Amino acid sequence: MSTIDQAAPAVDTTKRVPSHVIYWRVLAERTSYALAAAGMAVGPQLDDSAWSYFVSGGIGLGTLAWLYAKTKNTDQGQGLGAITRAQRALPFLTAAGTYVANLITPGFNWWEVVAPAAWAGLMGWMAPLTRSAGLVLELTEHQTPTVTGTGPVRELTYTEFLAAKWAQATGDGTRLVFIAPYRADRPDFEAVVVAQAGKAVPTFTEVQLAAAFDFPVGTVRMRPVQGSGPGRMRLVARPTSEDTEAVAEGIRGLWETAVAAPGKAAPGVDLIDHRTEKDRIVLLVASPPGKTIYLPHTAICSAFGIDDPSRLVIETDGIRQGVVSVYKTNPLMKVRKATVEDLTMDDKGRITIGVCHDGKPARMRLWEPGQGALRGITAGVTGAGKSVLQNLILAGEKRSGVVSWVGDVQGGMSLPEAEGRVDWFAKGPVETLLMLTAAHAVMKYRERLSNEMGRGDFALGKPWPLINITLDEINRLLSHPDEAMRKATAYLIADIQKTGRKVGIGIRLAVQSLHLKDLGDDDAIRQQGKVGALFLMRTASSSTKEMGLDGIAPAGFQMENIPARIYENGQIEALFSGQDDEDGESTAGMAYMFLDGRAKFMRTFFAQKVDGVYPDLIALYGEEPANGLTRGEAEAAQAKVGLYDLRHTNPYADCDTLAQAFSDAPGSTPAASIPAPAPGTGTDGDGGGEAAAPAPFGAPFADIPFGLDNDPGEEPGLQDQILELLEDGPKPLKELRAALPDFQPSSVSNACSQLKAKGLATTRKRGVWQLTDS
Repeated sequence: MSTIDQAAPAVDTTKRVPSHVIYWRVLAERTSYALAAAGMAVGPQLDDSAWSYFVSGGIGLGTLAWLYAKTKNTDQGQGLGAITRAQRALPFLTAAGTYVANLITPGFNWWEVVAPAAWAGLMGWMAPLTRSAGLVLELTEHQTPTVTGTGPVRELTYTEFLAAKWAQATGDGTRLVFIAPYRADRPDFEAVVVAQAGKAVPTFTEVQLAAAFDFPVGTVRMRPVQGSGPGRMRLVARPTSEDTEAVAEGIRGLWETAVAAPGKAAPGVDLIDHRTEKDRIVLLVASPPGKTIYLPHTAICSAFGIDDPSRLVIETDGIRQGVVSVYKTNPLMKVRKATVEDLTMDDKGRITIGVCHDGKPARMRLWEPGQGALRGITAGVTGAGKSVLQNLILAGEKRSGVVSWVGDVQGGMSLPEAEGRVDWFAKGPVETLLMLTAAHAVMKYRERLSNEMGRGDFALGKPWPLINITLDEINRLLSHPDEAMRKATAYLIADIQKTGRKVGIGIRLAVQSLHLKDLGDDDAIRQQGKVGALFLMRTASSSTKEMGLDGIAPAGFQMENIPARIYENGQIEALFSGQDDEDGESTAGMAYMFLDGRAKFMRTFFAQKVDGVYPDLIALYGEEPANGLTRGEAEAAQAKVGLYDLRHTNPYADCDTLAQAFSDAPGSTPAASIPAPAPGTGTDGDGGGEAAAPAPFGAPFADIPFGLDNDPGEEPGLQDQILELLEDGPKPLKELRAALPDFQPSSVSNACSQLKAKGLATTRKRGVWQLTDS
């Protein structure tokens, strides 16, 4: 070979075609293999004549002959290489061999179908014919081949092309280094411009920067490099994607002019730093030293032109710093369903009930190790999502070994999913009051034993389980027209809130209103409930929101009411375009969760209602039996109300008042309330100087088993008379009371419960008693 030949660059024999040409050629080749495989499987079964052997064998032999002829002379690089020829021959040789093998095999065998299918899959994956054609993706400008020295042609990489374009456009004064494309399929990139030693990077206009790379004007920007001097500048080019930093810089100017300027939304609050995320801009702001931060939610929404207040989330440290999150759309528009893992308590006593606005899990404590049980309040109107939240918590309690007692004052309609899946599901105001009375008795029982053991705190399972009481629609009972019931309920709730924590009894209220008149005129109930976990959902009035925030909201925190529906493009756009209300997304489950002095905007996990219930939530409870009390606690509850053993078939569930529950016996009439005994005269049997609760009813009902001051004994001969009546067959409780007019109706009920505890009587169905052996 001559010296000239050696110096001459190699000839590029590849074919350069657009990407779609290569795509369609590969697709056509693979399709042909699929069709050929079908023929290879079916053909030998239909025709095994001599012509079939002749054609298939001829294709194979002919291909071998062609391959031999083409590979006989490969000197000096003439013609195709041996590998390329073998690629072209491979499909024909293997297909012919497979077809002949099928022909010579008698009958039908399973591999006669599998072999052609495997052949088609292998050939389709390899695409040997297209590969052997030497097709190369058509080069763009930055991929133009170059000759380096006397070596062969080499294609520029994209980063090399960008560096070369910059050098060509700006001369030798600066270099483009640390080039990092954002995505392989887009031209957007980021780099650093470095000037000569001792010199600053020149100032370039937007037109000059765009012309250097032939990008649209305004899509290439220069920014300072943090921690570096003027000799280095950061270059950001985004011709096809949004420059989120440019947007953030625009927000900086907007913040300074529309928010922080005198007379604007938050005068003097400076924008310290910012960062951009997908569909979110996060702003770190701070008030001047010596000033407490104040960030009015509505005013800042107005400054940013946001008509959906849930797109802007404000969080503060309560002193002088805050974080403002601005979202492109509501971040909680769609939320996934809960899993068993979400609702299993961790070693910190927490379960996950939803998702926070920033994508982090929304966790709440079922109890606090080292502190004890917790109390809480959930406030929201009908449809705000209270039921889903309560069901998630109750399912988490069941999964985590917690004893759950539920008082559904709406007669079981608020939380039907929980019925039969918790230890006590009390329906209606009467049964809920009875349940609270039993809980109070269990609390006193635990207090007494804790004192005997010398304990001053609660340890999970040592010796008692955690008990959490959920009271849904409790406004109905705390604002009940019966004054005695109202006062008794308020006393029980307030006392359990105050002292139940140390013995592992927590209480959680779900209400529509936080007004005192709806909370038994007892401000302690509202204040104690807010000490634990407070969930403020969509409310009917701003006063409920303010009552919930009072005393717990971080300084500077402002919250707007959550709308009933949100829209992808905003509420105003939906109104202008005439969208129906149903076109929007319901905000059920969205809430501000207040825990540990922090406010978190979150949404509970999604649940779909079917025929009035939530099947997904029912499944989360699991099939295991509900967690129950210890034997001593159960005996204490039974002794106090005589009802714990009947909690699943309570005959009082449909009554609105206790007087109504016990007014069906002849001569029974409700009487006026008895005032509370003087302090120190309580008859709980635990001693101490606490004032006992007011007795809920007057003289005819002074000895009812659920009276907070009473510990009635067994009526002489009553149980024997009940057993005699039941010898004639099952009888409803109402008939038993009518047959025993000399005894109070409550005494009859209590005696039946005691007979059941002794194993002498049982309930056939709700409110109907019979002898056990019958």
